[in-house]
Amino acid sequence: MDLKFGYNISWSSFEEIISRSVEAEKFGFDSLWYHDHLMIPGNAPVFESFSLLTALATKTNHCKIGQTVMDVSRRHPATIAQYALTLNHISNGRAFLGLGAGEAMNLVPLGIDIKKPLKRLRESIQFVRGLFNATKDTPFNFSGEIFSAKNVFLNLGKKIESTPMIYVGASGPRTRETVGELADGWIPYVHSLLNYEKLLKDVINGTKKTKRKISDIDLVANVPILITQNENDERRKKIGRSLSIRLILEANTLRDLGWNGEIPEEFSQSNMIVDESMSKKLEQVADSIPSEITEQIAAIGRPSEIIEVLENYKKMGAKHFLIKFLGQTTTDDFKKFNSEIIQVMKNA
Repeated sequence: MDLKFGYNISWSSFEEIISRSVEAEKFGFDSLWYHDHLMIPGNAPVFESFSLLTALATKTNHCKIGQTVMDVSRRHPATIAQYALTLNHISNGRAFLGLGAGEAMNLVPLGIDIKKPLKRLRESIQFVRGLFNATKDTPFNFSGEIFSAKNVFLNLGKKIESTPMIYVGASGPRTRETVGELADGWIPYVHSLLNYEKLLKDVINGTKKTKRKISDIDLVANVPILITQNENDERRKKIGRSLSIRLILEANTLRDLGWNGEIPEEFSQSNMIVDESMSKKLEQVADSIPSEITEQIAAIGRPSEIIEVLENYKKMGAKHFLIKFLGQTTTDDFKKFNSEIIQVMKNA
């Protein structure tokens, strides 16, 4: 199996994002992934994804570049398709497109209608893919419940041989089935070794509705990591809250890991609105979740221990590891991850 490693770009300054992404490419990563948000809890800078990725395209040479993930409610699919093809043009065929149904924090404050999110996502995937393949001689036509198109095509001049792969960020079972039916790749948000296979079954069920095979889909494992030789490493204490917040936003995985505490409905991705009061409440609940639970969604320890976690995901079907470095990322982190993990796994 041709394993791939993606760098999950942390929220940071523009300058640091560029420098860390260049280092990720230098030290063996195959893909670069940036989020698509308007707002997030906390104070980190939030950049528009296509603008940021375009800058990355001019600073890198071979890594694939795309989002984790762009919601389909803030942009018309024709605009998304043009953005993606433009990025693909600028990067000489290195773009991919991450799509998702959207989160309340990016939509509700703007008064954006989030009704029928799955229908909107499905039609957006079909619409974008149709425009990717349309030409002046064979224009795109579409008649859906939400979107329609008549004799539409995009012209970017020089034809790029490959069009962007479409990944879908899927948290619910019906969205995961949609991945199996329509997408090129699956991005789960929060999972552990205990429930990855269960989540993957929904994707497999989606393929059964069509003539597709699960081998046609790039299956991503979304793994936060911390390389450390010391069980008492102070960094482990500092990362606990960020892992807990990820889990709270993906309550089903938190339940799968045995947490029986109260999770307010307002913390779900479909309901959460970012403000100071909400952020404080979120931190309070996050601090009540023990590390024995939170660390199950990450790979923490010596390189050999991290490899063991990744190999177990590989056995379940994962082909592409989306790696988020926990804590402050250093050049040594990239070097060590490349020499002691990427190269070991790729050459096994």
